[in-house]
Amino acid sequence: MEKVKLLVIEVLLFPITFLNAMILDSSAVLNTVNKVVDWQIEHYSDMNKNRIYKSFGDLSWENGVFLSALSEWAEFRNDSSLISWYRNICERNRYSLSTANHRIYHADDLAVCLMYATLYDKTGKDEVIHHTLSRLEFIMNHPSKAVFGEKSKHVNDRWCWCDALYMAPPVFARFANITGNNKMRDFMDKEFWDTHKFLYDESESLFFRDAKYFKRTEKNGEKVFWGRGNAWVLAGLSRIITYLPSDYPSRSKYISLFKEMASRIVSLQDKRGHWHASMLDPISYPDPEMSCTAFFTYALWWGINNGVLDEEIYLKSAINGWNAIVGSVQKDGMLGWVQPVGQDPKKVTAEMTEVYGPAAVMLAAMEILKFSDGFAL
Repeated sequence: MEKVKLLVIEVLLFPITFLNAMILDSSAVLNTVNKVVDWQIEHYSDMNKNRIYKSFGDLSWENGVFLSALSEWAEFRNDSSLISWYRNICERNRYSLSTANHRIYHADDLAVCLMYATLYDKTGKDEVIHHTLSRLEFIMNHPSKAVFGEKSKHVNDRWCWCDALYMAPPVFARFANITGNNKMRDFMDKEFWDTHKFLYDESESLFFRDAKYFKRTEKNGEKVFWGRGNAWVLAGLSRIITYLPSDYPSRSKYISLFKEMASRIVSLQDKRGHWHASMLDPISYPDPEMSCTAFFTYALWWGINNGVLDEEIYLKSAINGWNAIVGSVQKDGMLGWVQPVGQDPKKVTAEMTEVYGPAAVMLAAMEILKFSDGFAL
């Protein structure tokens, strides 16, 4: 159908002046995503030229985030070209995980595994998930003895930085469903809530990026809460909740955390629909930051679609977030204003981009199209 119906016909909920802004044309949504994806695929192999921290190939976390999202988008759209492209990447890497730096436990190395899960769902071939299962089972059966907060070369063997909550827990949750191994889900659950206890600021309803930031402040005196770091968490929660069985004992805790964070995060969205590199000091970082904006937007749409968030309260923010994304796509399809790989708020420019930006755009677009009544794939 031509329009993505956003229930904006309920004029009583919104002033009529918002009506045009709140109707999203599904063909325009698709056009935006296609431009962004086409640009990213064309430049996929050249991204290291502008990276300070160089990627080590398809299996690096940045590419893993992109490839996992692209595999879902490709299958969602039944796009034969994109399906062929991502499946070729799976095959040329022999469905493996990164062995860079000879590390086993690092959450980042699991990011690519959701691509293999998507392919397995379509093919049922055990070889697609063999390496992933081997890694997950080893981590689960030989849990790291690293202690949160202690300075050690093994500190990152556990999920002691908030980005990790996007990279690893959804993988454990999804593969628990694939295998029927409940221990995998329980391991994820314990590790997630240990991280939550360590990094979550109850008074702000936000996550510190890691222990380095517990006592740091912004120029305005506020605590340092990184935009993308919190976006990783909220988007990660969307995926964890999706994969958890409806009767899983702590599922309600994840939903409560999601709702608590979403309420806080929406209050920090600017009038143009953006979020910034710093959650609490947008004056010091006035430019938009599109990786956090896109992941937050995805999470809001997911929450509305799944009845976790009240659409009467959150719909406007979700729409404004998408409009902000569209406004940051350059004529050639590059998504600008994306903070490069990092760990805290930094200055962002229109010329900056990275693969996880388009990943979030695809995830957000899928949720928008699902929200459509009778959208024809």
